[in-house]
Amino acid sequence: MKLAVSLVVAAVAGCAADPAPTGPISVGGTCGGIAQSVASEAGLHVAPGTDITWSTNPPVTGMHYPVWGAYDRTYAALDRGYYLHDAEHGAIVFLYNCPAGCPDVVAGLEAIVRAMPVDPSCTAPVRNRALVTGDPNLPAMVGAVAWDNWFTASCVDPYLTTFATNHYASGPEDLCNDGENIGGTFIDP
Repeated sequence: MKLAVSLVVAAVAGCAADPAPTGPISVGGTCGGIAQSVASEAGLHVAPGTDITWSTNPPVTGMHYPVWGAYDRTYAALDRGYYLHDAEHGAIVFLYNCPAGCPDVVAGLEAIVRAMPVDPSCTAPVRNRALVTGDPNLPAMVGAVAWDNWFTASCVDPYLTTFATNHYASGPEDLCNDGENIGGTFIDP
């Protein structure tokens, strides 16, 4: 518990240093949420479509594509190499894995994005650095990614808002230039 509190205090204080790597920490409510911080790896760019092996699932650090997905969008399945670049820019990427479909989960994740405050460093129509995407390799139904940090759960957990607050704009490249819309739909405010 002390480590989890330390990570929250560091994030709230605006500490620029990476949090110390931790083992998985149980967080959240009834959804069985697990969060983890990991040591940063080099954010090297590789050609889109390159097969990448990451040290975590979902990926939160390391190699990724030179292009990132457009913010404030929902994607059926944005390749991990794109969304990891979003995280490098300080975005929060909300994930879901529902092979049979789960419109209620997607709607819940989109509601969290809508509730996030407007980022003054973004230019309209972009409100903030967040997106929702399906990820068929996610080891849970729901997840969230920020650079060096992940969260997974069995449902849309209120802790997702806390995760976003604690890790927003904490990537090594803190900028809000919009990415490429690679088949996403805009999340209306």
